[in-house]
Amino acid sequence: MKTKTSKKATVFAAASALVGSAIVPVAAAPAETPEKFSDVPTSSSHYETILEARALGIMTGYGDSTFKPDQKLNRGNVAKAFGKYVVAKSGLTLEEYVEANNISEVENFTDVPDDWVDEELVTYSKIVKEAGIFKGANNKLNASKLMPRDQIAEVLVRAFGFEDQEGDPGISDTDQSGYAKSIETIYENGISNANPYRPFESTSRGQFASFLVRAYKVAEGLDPQSPYPFPVESVHSLDDITITVGETPELPETVGVTLESGVTTTKAVEWNTNDLATDEIETYTITGDVVDTDLMASVQVVVKKPTYTEPVSVDANNNVIVFESEELSDSALDLSNYTFNGGPMPSGTTIELLKNGGMTITLEAPEKILKDTEYTIEFSKNVKTKSGDIFANNAKEANNGAEEPINFTVNGKFHDNVPPTLVSGQYVVYSSDTETTDAMLLTFSEKLAPLYYNRNGLTHENDYDLIVSLIILEGYNSLHKQDDLVLTVDGTEVNITSLGVEENGQVYIEFPKMDINHTSTITVVPEGKDNEALVLTDDSVNKNPVVAPATITVTKDDIFIVEPLEPAEINE
Repeated sequence: MKTKTSKKATVFAAASALVGSAIVPVAAAPAETPEKFSDVPTSSSHYETILEARALGIMTGYGDSTFKPDQKLNRGNVAKAFGKYVVAKSGLTLEEYVEANNISEVENFTDVPDDWVDEELVTYSKIVKEAGIFKGANNKLNASKLMPRDQIAEVLVRAFGFEDQEGDPGISDTDQSGYAKSIETIYENGISNANPYRPFESTSRGQFASFLVRAYKVAEGLDPQSPYPFPVESVHSLDDITITVGETPELPETVGVTLESGVTTTKAVEWNTNDLATDEIETYTITGDVVDTDLMASVQVVVKKPTYTEPVSVDANNNVIVFESEELSDSALDLSNYTFNGGPMPSGTTIELLKNGGMTITLEAPEKILKDTEYTIEFSKNVKTKSGDIFANNAKEANNGAEEPINFTVNGKFHDNVPPTLVSGQYVVYSSDTETTDAMLLTFSEKLAPLYYNRNGLTHENDYDLIVSLIILEGYNSLHKQDDLVLTVDGTEVNITSLGVEENGQVYIEFPKMDINHTSTITVVPEGKDNEALVLTDDSVNKNPVVAPATITVTKDDIFIVEPLEPAEINE
């Protein structure tokens, strides 16, 4: 990154010079600011840079504990800010700088004469003019005019000496701005992250804080997007870590800290585990040195006897498993803690912990599933609740010592998602010499679901609702089943008198007797005006309707011979 930088002490002095009327209107002098500004929520995109601007002395708040981040800045405010920056950067006092650079001889902006009421603005307007930061329009400063964002980019480049980088950053809305190159430059150097940049909008105090703090960081060779390296003020507390006897705790590599600026970040921590005995049931306080500070972090490690639990409920619906239990530890998010049919979990599987406990496991299912396919997910003993309990199929027996724990398993089923297609049809005859038929066997790509259901074993006392549902479904099927198919013989539609699905999933239709020398077509009618709903489905969980429309042709060469029953068999 090509930038002109200055020594750290000088930059600090320069930054301190930006306090006061340069940033805050003269009528409202800043006061001591509390830890947080009441009008700057943590959700604000300028939250951290506003805190850092205050800590660096670049900007302050108001006496009512506000920062007024949306208040707009005028050119006079910004001219004073950069004038003070230039003076501080020189290492001279204001009087020394004015004398050394003959500021009194610099031509005034025509709208800021020497007798102007704001004497401070008179001096600093000459300084920024002499430094080349402000040039004015027709030699006018236009001090009361709000300063648009493209002009802010220009003065930042002039004041800090940022240089253009190779390549085109592709800012989308700078074509009409006379400061397009400066906008690109501050974007390339990390001072701005806005694209589009909105060059003609006025600049708010919050935006200016972000611009100045990032410029300040870049001038010191720091990452403009990372927190300024203020000393650490406090270390955040950590949740207890619970393990079972013999396990090794996973201590965090970093710990949350709050810097003196009020910004929160993380720091590496080096733990001392010399006093931790994982083979003894006890609660241990482990401490560690927070890197680059003289502060300590601490966490409690609870070593306990293994205890086992079972979920409240598990609902495995196709590729989504909803697992209800007490709150789970992050161990539940680690896919390596599970097996799928004895192997690794499918690529693309995701796990989401639920707010009130439990989790949702979403498996990456195959794109096409030709039949319902069972699967088993097995939990290892590493999957635990926040309290450290391990899931087992026999939790009660394992807890009382009656049995060894058995890894918890979830059984599910991928649902067939491929609809059956009509493959062929055959005239049903009783011998190869038969010339007539009144039935046809239809073959689909997979077994179809029955139209009527076996209710053996169901009782009105225990299964009343199910029996009623089956009766309603069967009634609907009986009423609409023949709407699914249209039979034509030599181009003329023929009435289908009966349609049935056998236990083996084969479909038979019956019609008035006819000569097999005729050519027939069978058409599956799609849902719509002529068919309220397809009754013919596969026998999967999804009950996928058959593909429609679809048509097959049946000729005398397509026959299915059925051996007639003997009289004795009929009598039986």
